[in-house]
Formats: sequence, structure tokens, C-alpha cells
Amino acid sequence: MKHVITSSLKQILADRPVALLCAAIFTATLIYGAYVAFSIHPSDLQLATRYTSFGETNYYRSTWLYLLSFIGFGLILASIHIGIIAKLYVSAMRPLALGFAWLTIAMLGLLYVYTYFVLGIAYLS
Repeated sequence: MKHVITSSLKQILADRPVALLCAAIFTATLIYGAYVAFSIHPSDLQLATRYTSFGETNYYRSTWLYLLSFIGFGLILASIHIGIIAKLYVSAMRPLALGFAWLTIAMLGLLYVYTYFVLGIAYLS
């Protein structure tokens, strides 16, 4: 198993565009995690974390710890997608790996926008 990981890593590092895209995904994930971590304000109050037009109340509340799951989701997304990119590249599917990497970066951008709006709803007061 160790040999497979090291050989895959060597192959990816030999191809500069794929390595740079993987580094960009990793860096964007770290920036996203820092953004969410610095945007969360711990408090004893319940935060509005979900909005729906159905039901008795429009805003549903939970504790601020719910917002930490956004950091976990970003880390899991980046690690799994970098693994998929590595697997595609090792399987001689370089164009698909590059396309998947660009779509991952786009998904991280959408994740940032989504988190921005959820944090805006959570801290209405």
C-alpha cells in the first residue's frame, strides 16, 4: 500500500499542471476552513441555521457547533477529490483528472458562497 501511494505521488508531482491544481485545491480548502473558523462566534444562544417557507416558523435554530460541520465538509471534500484526481491520473485518464480538478475548484467556490449566506442567516442579530 505504501508503494502504491508513493508511486502515485511521484507520478502526480512529475506532471506540473495536475500537481498545481491539487495544491490549489488544498490551499483553497485551508483558506475556506480559516474563513469559517474566524467567522464563527461561540455563544450560548441558538443560531438560525436553516430557512424554509414551510412550517410554523421560517427559521430553525441549533447550536453554533453545527457550523463546525462546514469545516469538516470542506476537508472531506478536498481529501476525497484529491484522491479521485490521483486515481484518475494513475489510470491514464489525465484529461478527466484535470477536468475533475477544475470542477472541484468550482465546487469549493460554490461552497464558499453557500457558507457565506448560511453565516449571514445564522448571525442575523
